[in-house]
Amino acid sequence: MPKIAATIWINEVEALDMFADLLELEVEEDHRLASVFRIRLSMQRGDDGLWAYLDDERAKLWNKVAISVALDDEEQDLVEGFITQLRPHHEADEDQSYLEILGMDATCLMSLEEKIKDWPGKSDGDIAREIFQSYDLLGEVDETGVVRDEAQMTVMQRETDIQFLRRLARRNGFECFVKGGVGYFRRPVLTDPPLPVLAAHFGDETNLISFDARADSLRPAKATMHRLDPIAKEQQEAAVELPGQQQLGLEGALSLAPPGGVTPRIYVRQAVASSLVEMQNLSLALVDESAWFVEARGELDSSLYGAVLEARRLVPVKGVGEAFSGVYYLTSVRHLFSDERYTQQFTARRNALAPAGPQDFAGDDSLLGGLI
Repeated sequence: MPKIAATIWINEVEALDMFADLLELEVEEDHRLASVFRIRLSMQRGDDGLWAYLDDERAKLWNKVAISVALDDEEQDLVEGFITQLRPHHEADEDQSYLEILGMDATCLMSLEEKIKDWPGKSDGDIAREIFQSYDLLGEVDETGVVRDEAQMTVMQRETDIQFLRRLARRNGFECFVKGGVGYFRRPVLTDPPLPVLAAHFGDETNLISFDARADSLRPAKATMHRLDPIAKEQQEAAVELPGQQQLGLEGALSLAPPGGVTPRIYVRQAVASSLVEMQNLSLALVDESAWFVEARGELDSSLYGAVLEARRLVPVKGVGEAFSGVYYLTSVRHLFSDERYTQQFTARRNALAPAGPQDFAGDDSLLGGLI
């Protein structure tokens, strides 16, 4: 089994002494939300009347915190952010008192000020890049292909920067998040190499403690949008029949047709678009989102798995039935350290059923006969 160790840095200084009083350490990342952390420390009162950690300069709001985990000699960053809350808990029995230190990644700085601002003559990607730069973040930004004519339309911001960016991201089918010193505004990446396999009921390869899944046949749908071009005075239509993202399995969302020849379809309403290209982007974003019709959640034993899960990464799952085995896209991961144990809880989704082939399992052809 791998040797597992977590590290906490506060204001770039390693807090080695905290682990002697660590009751629980939790880090959670989500593909739509800020990454957050929670550190629970046992605290005792000293002879001088001061409480350990509670009266420590390190336990101050807005201090920088970084948390990483190492399995054997391979270290991986889990979160970098700031302390946003302090929660001391006192009991009559002083030995039961503890301090919780909570915080989140750098998006907390982007959520402090609501702004009313116009963004004329810029694409959504241009806006994202400019906002990231204002917080000294590098930007990894996908282009949307739409630059709005100021004479016809100007994008207005009436919320915080991170709320605004996430609104722009949703209408393009993008994800918006900050990790380390980089701000991301991009499509989900479904082409990177997957993480190691998660396995249930697979003898010595088993590393899953639990796994639950569901397939919802009511989610997948095609999308259509109409608008009247204010210049040409002509009606425009954008119709998206198929998802634009890579299919993570054999049976895609819209291949599972309902009986009676019914075609699932949604019409884009109460949305403003400046061009046919933007209409297409909006419709495609809805189709792509609806295509994630398989959802899963589970928990694994990190000492058996020997690796660290990451939100927004691919991971293969085997041993859970032919329909539900295959590659999943991780949507959230909760890392929990307690009682000298490290577990990882996750949620994930797919836009298809059944494995696409042996590549789902790191190219091991021997797994073809043992997926279920």
